[in-house]
Amino acid sequence: MAKVALISNRDNNFYNFRSELILKLVELGHEVTLVCPYGKKIDYFTERGCQFIDADLDRRGTNVFKDGLLIRRYNMILKSIRPDVVLTYTTKSSVYGGLCCRWLKIPYIVNNAGLVENNKVVIEMVLRLLYWSGFKGASCMMYQNGRERDYVNRILKNKVQYRDIPGSGVNLNEFAYQSYPVGDETIRFNFVARIVTFKGIREYLECAKRIKAKYSSTEFVIYGSFVDDDNNYETQIKELESNGIVKYGGEQKDMKPFIAKCHAVIHSSYYEGMTNVILEHAAMGRPSIASDIPGCREGIDNGVSGYTFPLKNVDALVETVEKFILMKPEEKEQMGKAARIKMEKEYDRNIVTNIYIEEIDRILNNTR
Repeated sequence: MAKVALISNRDNNFYNFRSELILKLVELGHEVTLVCPYGKKIDYFTERGCQFIDADLDRRGTNVFKDGLLIRRYNMILKSIRPDVVLTYTTKSSVYGGLCCRWLKIPYIVNNAGLVENNKVVIEMVLRLLYWSGFKGASCMMYQNGRERDYVNRILKNKVQYRDIPGSGVNLNEFAYQSYPVGDETIRFNFVARIVTFKGIREYLECAKRIKAKYSSTEFVIYGSFVDDDNNYETQIKELESNGIVKYGGEQKDMKPFIAKCHAVIHSSYYEGMTNVILEHAAMGRPSIASDIPGCREGIDNGVSGYTFPLKNVDALVETVEKFILMKPEEKEQMGKAARIKMEKEYDRNIVTNIYIEEIDRILNNTR
């Protein structure tokens, strides 16, 4: 059997979104090595036969020296284990891991969900150069939405094979359908994301203020960690919580009980690869109200399994949330059932796992 290495920026990325694929590779007899900074979730995989190599990185840092050390680390790791194929995830891991795979002539598959873009010309040119350098030698690109596919394919001049995949998919057994809270007089809206501007927290907070002023029997609950708090969101949220406008639920390792309690999720993000927030809520039968952007709109049948609204448009968000509030309980429940059906048809994680196995087999058959 083959040696397969997976590179990512966090243990959570493997555990939350790749577990099924990783365990399937082990089941098929492949020697699997995970490369990322150490986290407790790694133990789950090593106990099941995977190897692990620690490779620390600054996910959002722009220090050239540190990035150079990361490239050197990846190069040393790949030289030492000499995998037959490498799977890369997230931007830095995919670009720098891809560079090393190219240099070492190791086949690799890229899954870079969520583009880093910049409206400054010089920075955008650098980003395009990095994408081109890291991805041009890939055996296959995995795209989670059409906008990212078209953008990267233009950079690569359509010379790299690709597959469209339904995000990371969702584990339909783990995120099983839960009865809709029809008899609950309070209508509860979740926000689940890191608490940063580009995840749409500003729009969510403004929406909560306006809706609570008009509909007291609503509840807005925020789940996520405070990071890069340049807008002092922690202080804002504490103040709004003290005034009964929002509730802060912290960062939860298992969101399922909190998804089951809610009536809908609001995901006002500015950009996504394919957001698992929508997929997981939908799988459990909860409608989504989300920004009309690539990575969100694909997971929603607008008006059927949820609603989309124009990006950063708070007025439209408030109007959409009010429309949802005024729906009959059975209409909300039916919308949630439609969301589950969509996940079953289009976003079963087994679909993603099977596509990866097909591509890995193709690469192995061509290199032997």
